[in-house]
Amino acid sequence: MRNIFILFFWAFCSLVPAVTQAAGITYSGNPTKVNLVWQANINKPDNDLNQLPPIEGVNVAAPCWFSIINKDGRIKAKSSPGEAEKLREKGYKVWALLDNGFDHTLTHNLLSNEKARSNVIQQMVAYADEYKLDGYNLDFENIRDTDKTALTQFVQDIANTFRDKKITLSMDITVPSNEPYWSKCYDRQALGNICDYIMVMTYDQYTPAMHKAGSTAALNWVETKVQETLKYIPARKLVLGLPFYARIWTTKDAKTTGKTIQMEAMEDLIIAHNIQPVWLPEAGQYYLTYKQGNTTYQVWQEDKYSLQEKVNLVAKYKLAGIASWRKGFETPDVWPMLHDTLAGRKRVQN
Repeated sequence: MRNIFILFFWAFCSLVPAVTQAAGITYSGNPTKVNLVWQANINKPDNDLNQLPPIEGVNVAAPCWFSIINKDGRIKAKSSPGEAEKLREKGYKVWALLDNGFDHTLTHNLLSNEKARSNVIQQMVAYADEYKLDGYNLDFENIRDTDKTALTQFVQDIANTFRDKKITLSMDITVPSNEPYWSKCYDRQALGNICDYIMVMTYDQYTPAMHKAGSTAALNWVETKVQETLKYIPARKLVLGLPFYARIWTTKDAKTTGKTIQMEAMEDLIIAHNIQPVWLPEAGQYYLTYKQGNTTYQVWQEDKYSLQEKVNLVAKYKLAGIASWRKGFETPDVWPMLHDTLAGRKRVQN
């Protein structure tokens, strides 16, 4: 009798369309991948999602609206409830970003104080209710390695509070490395179990602090870091971080410095200096270089082609989706490509 019931149950289920709520992303049939874009708190027309038409394919907006500003856990809001309402009207889920100011001393004092931690959580719940937020994106960086356990417990406490309130919890983490404060502070396996989503920041491969020219996110490096991260975090929760920027590297008198450059400015460089870009297959990027006097300039370009190479990793490793830093840095051709690549289709050009 029990076997007959099981067979009947599965037969019934096969006739019912799959409709699921996956940590804030609703889908029917094939799962919809997360397509999140971060919005910096800069009031410019090309950055403010509320001043623009809905972006094709983007289903989550993560505006940088909240910061913890003191050791007692006070949160500073940089927006208003009306801004969240406008984003929802455009069809976005709203996962507001909360940061720790990247201040390791403030963070240590906060994590060491139960009352301060509770204060943060209470304010998060209050703001979620006032703004009608769908979720939060935690951007806690530059944290002492000795605070790893305390950080994990704090995120667990947030998640416990959010569970009954159906607030999605996501968190940004760096790629695995031995770098203190920026990587060793994360218990990736525990955080992967706790959070609904983990955004891996697969960029800043080379930074100005290194004083060495290189890519912001070469494909072979990104794939290696995804593989390493998947040792700790389930693929269904892992969201791939994408950079809408690169760096222009200046070398003079054996000294190298780097400065952030947006995607459109990279294209302008090619025209202005009549550069013939060289495609680097392993990096999945075009490489640009030119000289002025005794100064050499180099760029490992990010464009729709380099980004598509990286987004292909989502299907290859069955990741949860993508998160792009940031709105206002991109060229318009990026959005249809991201949408089509995540959906596994090619757009026919008329």
